[in-house]
Parts: sequence; structure tokens; C-alpha cells
Amino acid sequence: MTGDAPFAVVVGAGPGTGAALARRLVASGHRVALVARRADTLAGLAAEVGADADDVRVADVRDADALTDAVGALVSSAGRLDVLHYNPSAWRDGGIAATSAQGLLDDLAVGVAGLLTAVRAGLPHLLDGGGTVTATGGGAADRPMRGALTLGPQKAALRSLVQGLAAELGPQGVHVGTVTVRGTIAPGTPFAPDAVAAALHGLVEETAGPRDGWTTVVDLTKDGLRRA
Repeated sequence: MTGDAPFAVVVGAGPGTGAALARRLVASGHRVALVARRADTLAGLAAEVGADADDVRVADVRDADALTDAVGALVSSAGRLDVLHYNPSAWRDGGIAATSAQGLLDDLAVGVAGLLTAVRAGLPHLLDGGGTVTATGGGAADRPMRGALTLGPQKAALRSLVQGLAAELGPQGVHVGTVTVRGTIAPGTPFAPDAVAAALHGLVEETAGPRDGWTTVVDLTKDGLRRA
């Protein structure tokens, strides 16, 4: 899909939430580009979700230069950026004995800092078109998971960063929001990838409406959506 189709970039695309959101965006008329760490993952995923083979880039989100180049190249090729989704988080097994301060910083680079890098790379085009930035959050922000010491700090910092970006970019016409998934993402549950994708897509749809109706934080619970 080319031409005047709205353009979306999914960073950290994988077979779960990333693929589900990509499919939903394609179904709603978006041209979708994918960024992920592994080339073999991207090739199959692009075919599965209906993305053009040229709209994929390999980048490790911990490498700010590589991520900037990947998002920048995709956006320059499309000439626009309507939706930017950030999906990655880092899972590190073990408690305090297995987690160093450097390990925590490394995981924050994946789960948080990469979002800022991606937004900065696409910002001129987001501002041009009044786009949407979304991120996959998690309930570990409020209830850290035993055995995954760095996940809670990632999700708490991600939500705070989203709120900061929303405060700065909202008045400039860019809608920034996150879905806090209050459960384990798994098929056949209230937290299935398609359910998470539907909540994220709802934020995208909000952007066409008045700014006072924009939501920054949405909770996906076992009973459905709750807006903070």
C-alpha cells in the first residue's frame, strides 16, 4: 500500500502484540512498516501481516544510532508518519543476586529509552501530520513480578515517559498514549494479543477526535478497558 495511505511504524515487531497491531492497522488502511532485531523474524512477519517487504528494517533498540537510522529511513521513504508504536521490553530472570545495576540500565534501554529515540527520529513528520504514538505498558509498573526485577522499573518509567511526552506533544497535535496490560499476554485470555492490539488501536482512532477526548493511559483488565 503506497501513496496517500497513513503510515505506521511498529518498533519491536514480533509474533504477538506487534503482529496483532500491524494486522489491525493494515485492515484500517495503513501502510505498515516493521522494525525488529532479527532479519529472519521480519521477513516472515511482513508477509503474515500484509506489510511490504521494503518496509522492514533490522535494528537493536539498545543501539540509538541504529534505531534512529531505521525509523528515519522508513519515514523518509514514506514521506509521512501517522502512527508510531513502541512494543519492546526486556525480561531478565532472577532477583537481586542475579541483577546488577548495569543489567538494570541495559533493560531500561530496551523498555524505555528506545521509545524516546524512536519518537525523536520521527518527530518532524509526527508534528506535520498530527500523529499518534503508542506504547505497550504492563501492570508490573505497579506490582513488580517476583523473579523479574527489572520489568517493573521498565514499565513504570515507560508510563511516566509517555505522560511526559503527552504533556509536551499533545498541545502540538501529537496524541501519545499507552495501554497498561494488567495480566500476562497470552492467546485465549482477556489479555490476548488481539485484545491488546484493539486497545492500542483505540488510541489511534481517538486522534481524529477532539484533543480533550484523548486518553494518555488506558488499563486493559480482565473485565475490559479502564481509562485512567
